[in-house]
Amino acid sequence: MDIDEALRVVGGYRRYHLTIFILLGISMFIPLAWHGLSIVFIAWEPPHWCRLDDASTNNISVHIPIVREDNGNVGLSKCTKYVNSSIDYNITTCTNQWTYDNNGYYTVVEQWNLVCQRNYLSELSQTAYHLGCLFSEIVFSYLVDRYGRKMVHIVSNLAISVVGIATAFSNTFITFIVLRTILGMLTVACLNSGLTEIMELFDSKRRAVAGISLEFQWIFCYLTLPILTYYITDWRILQIALSIVSAIFVIYFWILPESPIWLVAAGRHDEAEKLLHQIARWNGVPVDPNTQLLSRPESSLPLKPSADYALSETPSDNLVTDLVPPAIPVQPRSTSESAARKKRTMSVPLKNLFKDKYLRLYLVICSLLWLANCFVYYALILSIPTLAGNRFINFLIMGFVELPAVSLALYTTQKFGRRIPTCVYHIIAGVPITIVTFIPKTSASGTDLSALIVTLVMISKFAISASFSVVILYAKELFPTNLRGTSSGVCQVLGRIGAILAPMAAYATKTSYYWLPNIIFGFVSIAVGLLTLVLPETSGHPLPQTLEDVHRMATGSRGHTNDAKSKSTRKEEEEAVEQQQQQQQQQQQNSKSQLNNNSAGAGMVDTR
Repeated sequence: MDIDEALRVVGGYRRYHLTIFILLGISMFIPLAWHGLSIVFIAWEPPHWCRLDDASTNNISVHIPIVREDNGNVGLSKCTKYVNSSIDYNITTCTNQWTYDNNGYYTVVEQWNLVCQRNYLSELSQTAYHLGCLFSEIVFSYLVDRYGRKMVHIVSNLAISVVGIATAFSNTFITFIVLRTILGMLTVACLNSGLTEIMELFDSKRRAVAGISLEFQWIFCYLTLPILTYYITDWRILQIALSIVSAIFVIYFWILPESPIWLVAAGRHDEAEKLLHQIARWNGVPVDPNTQLLSRPESSLPLKPSADYALSETPSDNLVTDLVPPAIPVQPRSTSESAARKKRTMSVPLKNLFKDKYLRLYLVICSLLWLANCFVYYALILSIPTLAGNRFINFLIMGFVELPAVSLALYTTQKFGRRIPTCVYHIIAGVPITIVTFIPKTSASGTDLSALIVTLVMISKFAISASFSVVILYAKELFPTNLRGTSSGVCQVLGRIGAILAPMAAYATKTSYYWLPNIIFGFVSIAVGLLTLVLPETSGHPLPQTLEDVHRMATGSRGHTNDAKSKSTRKEEEEAVEQQQQQQQQQQQNSKSQLNNNSAGAGMVDTR
């Protein structure tokens, strides 16, 4: 059987898979959420005005003019003061000294006076972070395919801890930006390696549920950030707290397995075979240790039975220490068939990613999907400080709206597949945010419309979160195994460009062009959503391992009959496997009865 069939036999939502699922989810989303979004708090720009002498602070409004800012807000001038308000109202700019009304929160803005003519620098630091992410998509994604998912994941987590702590001790803003760039590189390497391994841990039937359910762990890590930032008020201490946790994940070196699909693609069939049998034992799936689960490029000897499965030859005290579990019969493929499959599957040249018409099309559209999702998603989050209300509460609300969004995405991908939900979610995300552009902060009668604006923004955040949940899964299902990490990295390059543009869009909300970002958000989201209709549906298909698999999936989506197995065929096979398991369980009971009759007793030790 091929690797997808083997994963179906030994897998499911059992103990082994759920354990690895949780471990990987936590270790890749904690760094991504905490370091990727912490800039909302550590670079928060508190209310400020030119510093006055002690005698002038008793009545600030006498010495600081009231102005209307470019974005329409009215308040104390942030960058000017009266020269001598007792004589005239001539104004002058601040001389690199400001007073901050920070409510006890010390941020990098106050640390290096990133205000007035320098107020773009806080957004620049986030742009630098995503530039690091962009570089990582290109370089580290190759390392994920070359050296495996496990090693890249562990090393990147350790490096995140070291660089993150070093960031807290930055003595210049330039140093801060450089270290933030490196953090961006490392967090994406951690994300891509972990996400790829999770996608390759489940068979095609269960992959969608696993991939989208993973988003609940992202939401959990997302929601912990405003809690930490609320109680840790100094940005340096906060940065250390956010970084030190990643060092704990070094223990994964001893507990995290390599991806079985990657092992097969790398030609390490013996290791993959051994891992599949270990997974079966952990999950309590009865598979004969002599059974060869994977088809091989050439015949190989049966695996040596494990001591854990050996039948005790000398009964003692009415106990059989280890009983051979009933085996699921497997019909291995012939040597010629395996060799033929090996010849055509083990290596899909990298050039095909750009040369093959299907892969090239998928590459372009998935890249645009990532651009739209990252651009809108991150720009909405970075604009939180400009929304009416408390920034901590708004951040929490934006996190909580992802719970129903991911739940809906989970349902719709099972019911309607990937393609149609992706299109619909992008359109829903684009329409409300476009409407926001034409709504004033107050109506003609003086009614405050801030609540309506925040509501529409949250609807867009809901839809783009649902879309993100599907796209992360969808983009990985379209490419063959040994190009999956590389293609994912290439697809996300434009996504990272969208994330790079997001801080600039957030900065634009502070200027007279505050209306422009929402127009761009809406247009990009709707246009890319419609492009999704060109892609094939991947729901229910095994992960493609070869270029042939990609072509069959593409042509099959256009009505050909030579595609992967139909749903009815897969259902029949699954029922057959369940029937075989029931038969083998009956054989097990018969074996127990026979042993009892021989006065040897029968007992099974849990070898999982």
